Amino acid sequence: MPADGSDTRMHARRGPAWAYVFGGALGLPFAVTFLLDVLPLHSMDFSVPPPGALALFGVLLGGKAYLIFSKPLPPQPQRR
Repeated sequence: MPADGSDTRMHARRGPAWAYVFGGALGLPFAVTFLLDVLPLHSMDFSVPPPGALALFGVLLGGKAYLIFSKPLPPQPQRR
């Protein structure tokens, strides 16, 4: 690594990507169901998509959450 700190290598991210994607796929349908049960609303009022479509949208959101929230690990000191 150069002494001026111009290291351009990509560093590994924290946490596995599959955990974010899996969490989004399971979490979004459960969250929508929970909110519709807690609030005095009916699912037909909002035309909620089926759970499979919600799961696919959750996968998309989980992937984006991984890119946004999983910060790269700090660089490890070089061993000599």
